[in-house]
Amino acid sequence: MGSISSLSRAVSALMTSQSALNTTAHNITNVDTKGYVRQQVIMSDSRYSTVGVSRNSGMQVGLGTDVQVIRQVRDRFLDSAFREENSRLGFYESKSTAIEEVENILGEIEGESFSKILNNLWESMSELAKSPEGLETRGTFIQNATVFVEKSNLIMQQLQDYQKNLNTEVMRNVDRINEIGQEIRNLNEVIAEKEVHGARANDYRDQRNLLVDELSEMVDVSYREDTHNNLIVSIENVPFVTVGHVNELELTEADNKSLLKDPYWPHLSSAGDEQKLYNLDIPTTTAANNDKGSLKGLILTRGSRTANYTDLSDPNFEKKIKPSEIMTVQAQFDKLVNGVVTMINNTLSPNTATNQLDIANAPYGLGEDPVQGVEIFSRVYMDRYYDVTDYNEEDPTNEYSLYSAGNLKMNEAVVLDYNKICLSKEEGFDGDSSVVEDLLAKWKKPFSNIDPSLNGDLNYVDYYNSFVSNVGTMGSSINNQVANQQLLTGQIDNQRSQLMGVASDEELSNMMKYQHAYNAASRVVSVVDDMIERVVNQTGLVGR
Repeated sequence: MGSISSLSRAVSALMTSQSALNTTAHNITNVDTKGYVRQQVIMSDSRYSTVGVSRNSGMQVGLGTDVQVIRQVRDRFLDSAFREENSRLGFYESKSTAIEEVENILGEIEGESFSKILNNLWESMSELAKSPEGLETRGTFIQNATVFVEKSNLIMQQLQDYQKNLNTEVMRNVDRINEIGQEIRNLNEVIAEKEVHGARANDYRDQRNLLVDELSEMVDVSYREDTHNNLIVSIENVPFVTVGHVNELELTEADNKSLLKDPYWPHLSSAGDEQKLYNLDIPTTTAANNDKGSLKGLILTRGSRTANYTDLSDPNFEKKIKPSEIMTVQAQFDKLVNGVVTMINNTLSPNTATNQLDIANAPYGLGEDPVQGVEIFSRVYMDRYYDVTDYNEEDPTNEYSLYSAGNLKMNEAVVLDYNKICLSKEEGFDGDSSVVEDLLAKWKKPFSNIDPSLNGDLNYVDYYNSFVSNVGTMGSSINNQVANQQLLTGQIDNQRSQLMGVASDEELSNMMKYQHAYNAASRVVSVVDDMIERVVNQTGLVGR
């Protein structure tokens, strides 16, 4: 019986070493596999057999060695820390990309800057003051005004297009989040089935953990594993992946009549009352620990609709507009455009307090039949006057009534005939400088500030400089956040890699160790086998 027991022990060592070799080979094979976590064989003593009793203790003989578990070398604390910081990194990276795009659109770093266009318009008015009757100076003024309108419309159009691109990214993120949810649910079922008898489906667990890492970049996630090895995942503290089910996100209007979309929870919503994924009424700050996920960064940056200059006077500006970089830039830029356009129009085509053409004070054009009330900048879909002299007022509820970037064009009458530019105080004169000097004086006067919360208004040039500086400050602040998050996330990921990653040198060393153990166990099996064979074959031969 002793020989048989020895053979059993040697075989257990042989099988354990073989399992360790297989695991080591599996690690080396997956050294470059994304998301793979190295596996480790944990060995333990098998049962002990009592063969007698001594004075101090029982006399026991070991029955060999067993593989207790093939475990993944993971650190749950590092996983949790990485996913939290990775989520915050995703949030600020999405905002940083948007600010960089806004800076490119404004063209202050490369291309034709808007500040140069603004300066050219000022210079053409200065030259016009010297020779208001000259067709050349009038033509230069109209040309620069045309460039101003075209650039203003282009910038607003590009901002709107980028808003739509961000909206597309939001929808793609929602689709991918739902896909990840379904993949995690499927992996839960596979893992639960394979581990029902105590085995470890480590490769499937790697896939599941990699999906959680990807999900953490897009949204704020929390998770736990139940007793049946199902991973239960929540997004923004709302159950997302449960046992055998995924509460998928759907899309709804970001704002009334808006083409932009926000994600919401259908299972928590009722008709007319969608439960959105994010409550944006709560300020997003690091202190509140809610600045997480690229999806939230995209939604905040994009905003809920296209903003215009009227939003700067909205009582809810701080709450509804300012959190969105795109909407803030749209409102602030449009305020400048509207200010320049209405100042020039109202000077050359003034209105009375009752919104009628101020015939008594309106300047005249040139020619045999001089006209009054001719504006330089027109709205695309609405004339300045109806019934000849009744002014079509700007209505904040009707975007087509606004002298707003994207809704502007040059008045064809003055483009085709420079004589219709109203620069004469009195009918029949060829023009005088007082009207243009009035324009130049108003250009230098304060008209608004870029933020309703700031004291003191700025003139047009100072306003634009402050506007560009504000965009740069936003970008610099967010870029600093990105740099800090990249450093912190990188440090945690390096710690994870050192712990969980496969090191070829270490695995080759383990392979040699387990190979020697396998050879030793094999040698024991051979020796015991020889002993048993000799005993069996030679027993009873003596004395025959």
